[in-house]
Amino acid sequence: MKGFIYIAGAFTELKKGKCQPNKSRLDNDPHFWTSPPTWGICRNDLRKNCNIGDYIFFVLPKASKYPQMVFAYLKVKQIITHIEAFNTQGLKSKQMGNKNPNGNIIVNSSGGYNKFDAGVHKNKFCKIKDRYVIGEKNNSYFLKEEEIKKLSSSFIAVLSKTINHSGNTPFEIIGRYGQCLKKQQIIDLLKWLPPSEASSSEKAKKFSDLKIKKEELKSLFV
Repeated sequence: MKGFIYIAGAFTELKKGKCQPNKSRLDNDPHFWTSPPTWGICRNDLRKNCNIGDYIFFVLPKASKYPQMVFAYLKVKQIITHIEAFNTQGLKSKQMGNKNPNGNIIVNSSGGYNKFDAGVHKNKFCKIKDRYVIGEKNNSYFLKEEEIKKLSSSFIAVLSKTINHSGNTPFEIIGRYGQCLKKQQIIDLLKWLPPSEASSSEKAKKFSDLKIKKEELKSLFV
């Protein structure tokens, strides 16, 4: 298992309600706006080197109105092509169209460039179309605004310690191209970040099982 962390430069808004059609646009990659979470357009250089089981951590840009820190993470469940994604029933909501947020499947029904990308990634289309990442729903997470604000004050310290590189800003530590993460670095970041649905459910189950065992022990002495 390995991972990547990078600054998602265009991701400045975290709430659908804050953006109005034809006025401002929500970034569409990574795409946590519908389930399952996916990653299919930005940083094709990193995507071509990721494998099933890897983790991707996405950091807000300096231009965002929110504190600059991790806003989402994704565990890779499956890697397919964009045309395969287009033809997958469970990914229909990820298809591009005249909508906000847009989808992040960059091809049309014939496998060609989708006009609803509006030329933004046309020069990289041939590199992008071959790899589309689907995340594990229960091991990926899109942070809430209050979670971002709560953790942001310690982000630089945690990031510096995890990556073993000092700096005063995420850019100084992560750099323009991002950083590759080893297994222990991923574990350290996940311990610090809010748990995914799977982690929360697992903790709740363990607590429930513990309560049941305690009740069973009590009954032995009644």
